Amino acid sequence: MALYVDTGKPFRICQLTDIHLGGYPLGVEDQKTLSGLRQIFSENNFDLIMITGDLILGKENNEPLESLRELYDLLNEFEIPVAITYGNNDTDGIYSRKCLRDFEQNLINLVPHNNSFLVDDKENYTLEVFDRKTDKLVNVLYIWDGGDYSQYAEISRYAVIDRHQINWYVKTTKNYFRRTFDLGFMHIPLPEYKEIDKSKVDGIYQDEVHCAGINSGLFYELLNIGRVKAIFVGHDHNNNFSADFSGIGLNYGNVTGYNAKSKVNCGVSEISLYKDHVIKKVIKFNN
Repeated sequence: MALYVDTGKPFRICQLTDIHLGGYPLGVEDQKTLSGLRQIFSENNFDLIMITGDLILGKENNEPLESLRELYDLLNEFEIPVAITYGNNDTDGIYSRKCLRDFEQNLINLVPHNNSFLVDDKENYTLEVFDRKTDKLVNVLYIWDGGDYSQYAEISRYAVIDRHQINWYVKTTKNYFRRTFDLGFMHIPLPEYKEIDKSKVDGIYQDEVHCAGINSGLFYELLNIGRVKAIFVGHDHNNNFSADFSGIGLNYGNVTGYNAKSKVNCGVSEISLYKDHVIKKVIKFNN
């Protein structure tokens, strides 16, 4: 399944994040989340659904695959390509990331992963967007699985994008000879999010930035290579802001799941990706 965009039109990405499905059978909050998603998918035309982690509340879910099946059944109602990366809560419970990745095969419109790289049960991969008329590459989406919790708990609660994953990015960019306007997706924000001036953000900044306490250097490589122009994360439920930091857009997706208990109204982020710029807006649930 290739991803295409019409010349001059935006490639429209629907970012879901922090869905936080609870135990099965799904409770009232989860049903509200799925109802809100069904309405948004019915009323909008998206080219990709990108889920940036914490699909489930692992610790509170004895049958996480059954909960995920409810979400996947909903996604299968719509002919929209789907891609996923995972967060810290997804593997708090009884299943590994490999098990969750294997279960993705229940998605009818799962997008094949390019340049897949596995390390420590975390998968990096890319998605490619082509011009429908010319078949030329327009954009590349880089997806990092940032893991869950740090092995160095005394200095960092959360894991980092490690050196192997950074090296993967540097190497993978060399596969693309055509210069493109690219995006990055992951769950946990990079440390650079903490450096943003609150007075200069667009959107809501109510949560502390809960990033890794160690800076592994991914942002430096993004600056150095100059391909990824914006990053989209989740994790901090009370943030949905966007800001420019040294020429790279640092963005939060809007929290999606009612189980996240956010002060921000639940919904999704619509990312309109062009060949030379990107626009993000929030679409709230009506329920």
